[in-house]
Amino acid sequence: MATKQRTLFDKRSFKGSQPQSYAITPPAADQTVMATLPAYHAYLSSAGYSKYTPDDFTADVRRLAMFTGAKTLQDVRTVDIQQWIATLKQTMPPKTVSRKISALGNYFRWLEAEQVLTPNPAKNIRAPRVTAPLPDLLFENECQRLLAVASRDPRTYLLILLLLETGLKKAELLELRVGDFDFSNQYQPELWVKHSGKQVFKDRRLKLPLQIIPVFEDYVQRYSVTGTLFPYTPRLVEQLLAAAGREAQISKPVAAGILRDMFVVRSVKHGMKLDEALEKIGLSKTSFDDARKKYGRLTREAL
Repeated sequence: MATKQRTLFDKRSFKGSQPQSYAITPPAADQTVMATLPAYHAYLSSAGYSKYTPDDFTADVRRLAMFTGAKTLQDVRTVDIQQWIATLKQTMPPKTVSRKISALGNYFRWLEAEQVLTPNPAKNIRAPRVTAPLPDLLFENECQRLLAVASRDPRTYLLILLLLETGLKKAELLELRVGDFDFSNQYQPELWVKHSGKQVFKDRRLKLPLQIIPVFEDYVQRYSVTGTLFPYTPRLVEQLLAAAGREAQISKPVAAGILRDMFVVRSVKHGMKLDEALEKIGLSKTSFDDARKKYGRLTREAL
């Protein structure tokens, strides 16, 4: 590993999931996993990942750090990682374990790229494919009841309209800005969904229903919104959706993910090809096979 220190590892406070007293220094084979986490978080923050990935992945790897303790990276073996995964499986659902294994693989690939570890002890460890149960979709009359209830408040109404009519991910929804909406053609409003770094391939322009214009304008004026369209936490968004579901007397969960699924199913029911719907929700091509199986079953049941 080169001895010259790069800008990424300049000494500075670390504001991720580690104490801020940690200094960011280049990773080295004689360090513990815990000691490398500030640098790992800095790498994730500067490598074009989504805004939530640095904290999430660092927190996942921190669990490994607590398991390996004082053991240095050069002494970490594949069997240590396998034992750690075995402890996770005792208390966590398969989907959560799979995510932590994905974070682990990313961490060790980073160390390998930095020429800290050869060979990579996690090279042959793969996250198991987890088949999630199909979501409990809303019926069309439930969607209409939900919209009717939400129409009493432009904030909730705009949230639900956008999710149902575009299939946006919650993270994308919270990144939207007022300037991303183009109403210059009042008969064909559009939304520009923008990403940065490694996610730019998900950039896309989406057509919006005409009824969204007055809702958008009412919300922006009433809530004095000028920059970020929804300056709220993910938790608040889910609370607003769940509250609307309860008020509409819907017993099924009403959440951002469900409404995203509803967009795909409703689009296919109205004649759109499934692959086109998957492109509209910004799904990566590598995820198409799994998505075709999931939404294929959902659309057959809905039809």
